[in-house]
Amino acid sequence: MFKRTLFFSLCMILVQAVFAQIVIHGTVTDNGAEYLGNGAEPVSNAFVKLVDQADTNHIFSSYTNEQGQYSFQITATGVENNSLQKPDGFRLLQNYPNPFNPSTVISYELAHPSHVNIEVFNVLGQHVKTLLDAFQYGSGSVVWNATDDNNRGVASGLYIYSMKAGDVRINKKMLLIDGQMGSTATAAIHSSSVMNNQHFLNKQMSGKYTLSVSGVDIEVYKLENINISADSYIDVSVNRVVRDYDGNVYRTVKIGAQWWMAENLKVTHYRDGTPIPHVPDNTWTILRTGAYCAYNNDENNVATYGLLYNWKAVIDTCIISPEGWHVPTDEEWKRLEKFLGMSESETNNLNYRGTNEGSKLAGNADLWSYGDLEINPAFNESGFFALPGGWRVYYDGDFNDMGIAAVFWSSTLINGYSVWRRAITCDYSSILRSAYVSNNGISIRCVRD
Repeated sequence: MFKRTLFFSLCMILVQAVFAQIVIHGTVTDNGAEYLGNGAEPVSNAFVKLVDQADTNHIFSSYTNEQGQYSFQITATGVENNSLQKPDGFRLLQNYPNPFNPSTVISYELAHPSHVNIEVFNVLGQHVKTLLDAFQYGSGSVVWNATDDNNRGVASGLYIYSMKAGDVRINKKMLLIDGQMGSTATAAIHSSSVMNNQHFLNKQMSGKYTLSVSGVDIEVYKLENINISADSYIDVSVNRVVRDYDGNVYRTVKIGAQWWMAENLKVTHYRDGTPIPHVPDNTWTILRTGAYCAYNNDENNVATYGLLYNWKAVIDTCIISPEGWHVPTDEEWKRLEKFLGMSESETNNLNYRGTNEGSKLAGNADLWSYGDLEINPAFNESGFFALPGGWRVYYDGDFNDMGIAAVFWSSTLINGYSVWRRAITCDYSSILRSAYVSNNGISIRCVRD
């Protein structure tokens, strides 16, 4: 009798420990719903980090899966989550607490990005619940609340939890005491967990945290002074960015279903690292290679307006655009124009076409000379943020129209020396489509593959 009492006392101590943990869930999505985008997209493989502001050594972290979802637990003991370090092997950790009731945390570590499947089986080998089925990287954790795939409570007893990552499968045992066979217990578990977490954490943890989200193609997001005293859902929206070979970072915007750079290109190397020739003098007029320059050869113009390029730089086999992006074709420009409201027949016309599509693409009215473009109510509706960076003339190398015109290459050749371009000028709210001599120097905007 004494042994049985001691066993259950120890079990209850372990069970209470689960209430000293808070589970944080959330979804990271991008800025695809801003402006005229057709909707936000989940951000996968983003690194989500939560730092205790009272003790910055207490760090909890996770990577998002393909659906942009993340999850990790905060422990009152302040044990640091080791997911900041890349695991050197696949590991499935012992669940905590164990034995448990009503929920337990299962943690894992991955040596490299993998599709991970974590399932629970009973001792007969029968499937009980799928806890995770997604692409993951680094370290992570899932919570099992002693329910099956239909959210029904299961009986107490021994269970097997299994992780499959690539060709690796790892199994471990866990013990559920005082199960909830047949009941649907999620709401009750959550309510009980909230009450105990608040009592425990108010005494031992600050309750204030800083959440940050970072990744390869997103702007770093940070939110400070978050009050956390119970299980929480923290959804985050981040801005997509793109980086070129030189390390320049560009804002991006979704217009319809297309992702566009919201800034002009200013890279000085092709994608493979080959330098793009810098040609400030009048040899520009006779070039047979790709080239770039700043407007008026003034480097102070680059931060705002980007660089000017001839079309040979656009088509160079070394590729001028960042990885995953390209210089838009004439048809891709038309697709953008149609989404902004231009009719299909108009997109095929020459010269100024449409109504207010140019105003929708333009940005920063302070930089434009006064005209129909900036006074149109649709000005900068799209977030494309076209700026009047001017152009360089092919036959004498002079610079023209800063403050007046934004001019962009397409990648579509018309004949041996002219190319389709787009221009937005201060006097019109519409968009110009015309042929342009390939040795002119104009701006480049890229679109995502």
